[in-house]
Amino acid sequence: MRLAMIAILSIAAVASASPAPAFAPVPFEGMWRSCEPYQGSVICTYRMLVQRGSRVCGVQRDFATNAYYEHRFVGTAKANVAHIEKICGDPGSETDTYCAGRAPDGAEKVGWAASDEKLFLCNGRLLAASGDDAASCTGVSRRSGLPRVRAAGGDGPQPDDIAWLASCAAGAE
Repeated sequence: MRLAMIAILSIAAVASASPAPAFAPVPFEGMWRSCEPYQGSVICTYRMLVQRGSRVCGVQRDFATNAYYEHRFVGTAKANVAHIEKICGDPGSETDTYCAGRAPDGAEKVGWAASDEKLFLCNGRLLAASGDDAASCTGVSRRSGLPRVRAAGGDGPQPDDIAWLASCAAGAE
């Protein structure tokens, strides 16, 4: 019994001396979503992001002025802030440029538009800032922003958005 215990302790000591391989954290990988009642219905807003190195690709759906707006975007992450560099989607407050392959016939602007939006993480939630607004957790309520979720539910990104995310993460847009 004593020999068995010495053998087990020796193996444990060797195992603990060999560090596990380190993986770089990717804070902007996942799904953030929030739903709330609105005029007898439930509306949901989400952002689904993938991160490879410092490259961040995302799809989002927001609700404003009684309509959903969907976008795709590409940016660069540094610490807990992702600077969105370009965006396309349903014209509105985020962009005036449709994504290629999604524009209606006769659309004037198709492709990418520049963006000054930043996404940042506070208390496990995803928040947005734009322009000169600071991407800081100082004074941010624990209920602000979108909470991280494990699954999108029935109202998440469409299959073509998920395929685009994979392509974008691989370096193609």
